[in-house]
Amino acid sequence: MSNFKKNFQSFGKSLLFPISLLSFMAIFLGLAAALQNPNIIEGVPFLANETLQNVFGLIRRIAGLPFGHLPLLFAMSIPLGMVKRDKEVAVYAGAVGYIAMLLGMSYFLQVQGFTADTTSVDYLMNTEGLSQVEATLQNSLFTQTLGIFVYNTNVIGGIIAGLMGVFLHNKFRETELHQSLTFYSGKRFVPIVSALVMVVVGLLLTFVWPLVNMAIIWTGELISESGYFGTFLYGFTEKIINPTGLHHILNQTFRFTALGGVENIEGETLVGALQIYLYQLDNNLTFSREATQYLAQGKILHMVFGMPAAVLAMYRMALPEKRDRVLKFFLAGLTAVILTGITEPIEFTFIFISPVLWIVNAIFAGLAFLIPAMFGVAIGNIQGGIIDWLVFGVFQGMATRWYVFLIAGPIFFALYYYSYTFIISKFNVMTIGRRANDFDDTEEVEGVTVAEADRQTAEYIVDGLGGLNNIVDVDNCISRLRVEVKDGKLVHEDLLKKTNPNGIVRPDANTVHVVYGGRISKMRNIVDNYMYEAKGSQ
Repeated sequence: MSNFKKNFQSFGKSLLFPISLLSFMAIFLGLAAALQNPNIIEGVPFLANETLQNVFGLIRRIAGLPFGHLPLLFAMSIPLGMVKRDKEVAVYAGAVGYIAMLLGMSYFLQVQGFTADTTSVDYLMNTEGLSQVEATLQNSLFTQTLGIFVYNTNVIGGIIAGLMGVFLHNKFRETELHQSLTFYSGKRFVPIVSALVMVVVGLLLTFVWPLVNMAIIWTGELISESGYFGTFLYGFTEKIINPTGLHHILNQTFRFTALGGVENIEGETLVGALQIYLYQLDNNLTFSREATQYLAQGKILHMVFGMPAAVLAMYRMALPEKRDRVLKFFLAGLTAVILTGITEPIEFTFIFISPVLWIVNAIFAGLAFLIPAMFGVAIGNIQGGIIDWLVFGVFQGMATRWYVFLIAGPIFFALYYYSYTFIISKFNVMTIGRRANDFDDTEEVEGVTVAEADRQTAEYIVDGLGGLNNIVDVDNCISRLRVEVKDGKLVHEDLLKKTNPNGIVRPDANTVHVVYGGRISKMRNIVDNYMYEAKGSQ
């Protein structure tokens, strides 16, 4: 795999750090918002209790933590995900660099005569003679970030600072200054040079950002003008590129940039589908269907109804004597996809053995976005499981049109089930449980403790990757163990398969992805612990 592709995948993975926090907090924000919704209180009068409402208000305030600081979180998470050594130094440099960039941008804007006062709507209308629309558009270019007046670069500014933090860390981490300045050499020099360089980056952004902003808005308008086809294309593209891991970048682009929409709400300019939705949720406003069409509502049909139907089809097409094991194999994955919207544990069982099934899956994923949009559904957040349907749909009232899924869901289930059954039968697709030797080497061993089983699993993984000395780097994303090895010829997939992965991906000769779905955190931990102990004994 080329360095560019590996870095790009690491970049995509690093975006998940703030997104996971955002998604988790959004659930509490949605619940608290629902319990403070006047319509809900009217139906459940005891919720009007002042103490309860104060508690709900506190929950909403805490749950809003990531929403007002996303750019800074991105500036720190990118170095955390991309840097291999001295991560803490890179994260610190990313944060320092981001603040320095804001200060540099703010200072030069002030030199140019742009301040919070001179860019206010009233000033632009009364002093500059702009119309209300023109003044609002001009005002939307600026914002206060961490109390600093700057161009509204949103999370893109954080991403720029994070990427520069990675670059500057890798370049200057081992810099040796003159003996009189030795104290500032090495790791200490990284945040220093970050502050100096990022001030210049902030200055440059005062010239570049207006052009970037115009280009993003133009692209967003182009997609929005595509109507329902654009919505379908978004869902299809997100799913078809899923194996590359690059779908996270597509998601974040629509969630946090003008590609996902730009709306002026109560004088506040919101950029990106998710930020628009969360602002409306937090302020008890009507949800924008133009924003939610790229959010959780587009995944519910696929995840809550489609994936269980795909599993049922594979179960029914399995050999009769294997069906019990197939059901046990998919049980954890089904739970994960229905509750949280993580599809990899199921999809990776067929994605690499049947391109036809994968293409059909991507088409259905596109339809899952299209159908709710056509019927005016307004359900936000990002996961798309049943929790999102309840918290951000049912609990927010009938205006979200959550009931559409009660009708479309069973139809979607049937569409998946009969399509998959036909394809598996017609093309004799060897989905799990259709081979006579499936599960033969994965029987559970009685009388083995959890610690012993975990150690055995770690040994299978490490030995399957060619041994401790063959492993260059171990990392993981939301569902896969990502490993770089010295010699790909030493990898033994038969040993890796003894750990019951959902799939094994070989992007190139020296890279191995072992897909574990919802088990990935545990698998990463037992491998890390095993390798740490093994290296300590050498």
